[in-house]
Amino acid sequence: MIDDEVRAVRVRRTGIALVHEGELILPADGSEAEARSLGGDAVTYYFPVEIEVCEARAPVDAESVVERALAALARGLRSV
Repeated sequence: MIDDEVRAVRVRRTGIALVHEGELILPADGSEAEARSLGGDAVTYYFPVEIEVCEARAPVDAESVVERALAALARGLRSV
């Protein structure tokens, strides 16, 4: 793509995306996600997270589920 050309494309299906250096990604209108410009090319994204346990074979400790999910998220972010 030529640097002066701007082309927006709507995502048709939810999923994991491969994003290339220089691409601009913004949340859809009406989304709970937010993007905030920090000046220049820097952008901070905020994504609300909701964990829903639908079925379990044994009683579930909700606090434990949240702690495990947040720990897994932190590990994933550190590996980036």
